[in-house]
Amino acid sequence: MKKTLYIGLVFFTLLHACSTRKNNAVNRTYHKTTTKYNVLYNGKEALNKGIEQLDEEYADNYWKILPIEPLHVEEDRIDLPGKKNDNSSNPFDIAEEKAVKAVQKHSIQDGGTEYNEQIDDAYFLLGKARYYSQRFIPALEAFNYIIRHYPKGDLYRDLLLWKAKTLIRLQSEEQAIEILTKLVEDKNTNIRIKEEAYTALAMANMSLEKKPEVIRYLKKATQTNENPAQYARNLFILGQLYREEQQLDSSSLAFKKVLQWKKAPYRYYIHAYMELARNVRDTVPHEELKKTLNKLISHYENKKYLGELYYHSALLDLLDKDEKIAVEKLKKSTLAEGTSESQKSISYEALGNYYFDHSKYLKAGAYYDSLLSVDPDKLSKRFRRLKKKRKSLDEVIEYEKILQTNDSIFRLVKMDSTRRRAYFEDYVKKLKKKDEIAAIQAENAQRNATGGGQHTFDANNPMRSNRSRPGGGPSAQNQSKWYFYNAQVKGFGISEFQKLWGKRPLQDNWRWDKGSTNPTRDEKTNITVTNAPLDKSKKYDVDYYLSRIPNDQTILNGMKKENAKALYQLGMSYKEKFKAYPLAIERLERFIQENPQDKQIVPASYHLYKMLEKSDPEKAAFYKNLLVQKFPDSRFTQRILYPKQSLQPDENSPETIYEDLYCQYDFYEK
Repeated sequence: MKKTLYIGLVFFTLLHACSTRKNNAVNRTYHKTTTKYNVLYNGKEALNKGIEQLDEEYADNYWKILPIEPLHVEEDRIDLPGKKNDNSSNPFDIAEEKAVKAVQKHSIQDGGTEYNEQIDDAYFLLGKARYYSQRFIPALEAFNYIIRHYPKGDLYRDLLLWKAKTLIRLQSEEQAIEILTKLVEDKNTNIRIKEEAYTALAMANMSLEKKPEVIRYLKKATQTNENPAQYARNLFILGQLYREEQQLDSSSLAFKKVLQWKKAPYRYYIHAYMELARNVRDTVPHEELKKTLNKLISHYENKKYLGELYYHSALLDLLDKDEKIAVEKLKKSTLAEGTSESQKSISYEALGNYYFDHSKYLKAGAYYDSLLSVDPDKLSKRFRRLKKKRKSLDEVIEYEKILQTNDSIFRLVKMDSTRRRAYFEDYVKKLKKKDEIAAIQAENAQRNATGGGQHTFDANNPMRSNRSRPGGGPSAQNQSKWYFYNAQVKGFGISEFQKLWGKRPLQDNWRWDKGSTNPTRDEKTNITVTNAPLDKSKKYDVDYYLSRIPNDQTILNGMKKENAKALYQLGMSYKEKFKAYPLAIERLERFIQENPQDKQIVPASYHLYKMLEKSDPEKAAFYKNLLVQKFPDSRFTQRILYPKQSLQPDENSPETIYEDLYCQYDFYEK
């Protein structure tokens, strides 16, 4: 009987304690405890989980100044009170629901006073959940409410800080700066809040594009390290800003501080080494840094950073004139698994620039093409500049391909029948080997994805293959899955195909298409088999290739004329457009040697004379004598003989023709 009465009394007490209408000690204690250890606890856990997810999913572009707060804001987002994410499992939505529940079910108000001390925490949680959900206007409402009603609460300064951050997101930077300035000047503001306030001040000034102020506040924020991750990020951004201001010593010092900070997240740690590589100049010792980058490349856990590591290591190799090694690393940077489109674009640009500077314009054009296809920011000034640079190569690439193709055919024409057959037999043998390897790689990829074993092949004899079937081989169900229905296998197949063949247009006879980026060539003889469309069914037929070699003299003469035009145009382009004088000289000299009757010998000889006048006077004298002896009346010869004398333009010169036309136009207008 006593036990029953005791249980009833406890139940009655708890029932009355659940009420928020009665303001007594039991009710207050119950609701405070329930709010803190049940509703708010779960809400804060959801909020922290959401922040962790944001941090993991956020992808920084280290080629730009990092945003101070890693939060990707969708500019076209509709930000209205009450609007939430459609995904009910979103951690921030869960946090908001818990906060609302705490206010609705556990608020104890009496005479306008709130007696549950946890309610201000609930509103604070509500505001932060809305902030991270990018619903900034509702977030500001939550912060303003609690500031008005709890001006003496423990969270007052935290609320001011978050209100200011929200105002920055709403582009009210000046108002935010005013709040934050008062906050850091308040003697009662603790170190943690001051550090966050200085960071927020830097964020506000970043929005206003006041870089000196950003640097000033980031320096103040990094005088303490209450928040390890934000401290490392602030130091990293400082290093980037200093470099942008050409203060390389200060920049390197900031990155070294990141490396010394043991609590720094690994992504900042490893990128700090790369940023140091970008700061290196010829006079700066960098052997240790070079060794470190090569060591980082060899570590398996850095697999996702390989593209960036190869690129930055290549920068140091270029400084040391190890160009061959640098080029190989840049190529590996573009092929490394997980390399971002931005990094691929940068690596392609470096390769394009390298070949451009070394006057290898065909290769430069190919890498610029790759750059333009992968660059994610096609509206940037950099993209437009590079597109224009690539456009300038169109003429050179067109004529170089003509020259390359015709020269290859001429080399075949000069071979005797025995050498021709031997050449194509070797070519077909290599072609079969490549096709077999490609087929085995594709089959292995499919078997791996469906649970089967692999084919292994002998590099010297790819026709010999062995099949391994771990676990008894693939099941019937897996065998029934078609290759192209498996996204993983299909992606692997595309990757392997492009490694072997490059990017090809989707069309018949793709292997021999004239527009393909990888013409089939023999490296020893430097011969292009053919770029004309081929019969796919005869790709292993030696006699078919032999039958395609032209023997009609009319066709061969036409090709010689085509070569002459290409040589002259290339010579002039290299001289006038690119100032690549050695290439211009080589092309024009070959033009003169191969086309003695061509009327363009006169201007070609003149341009050769001008280019060689200082670098090789003896050879320049040869072209001068050629013009004087064979073309004494030429305007080009007269320019050489009488450089200071003003020449009368002949009646067929462009100047004379233009003047006559202008006079006629002027006459009819009057």
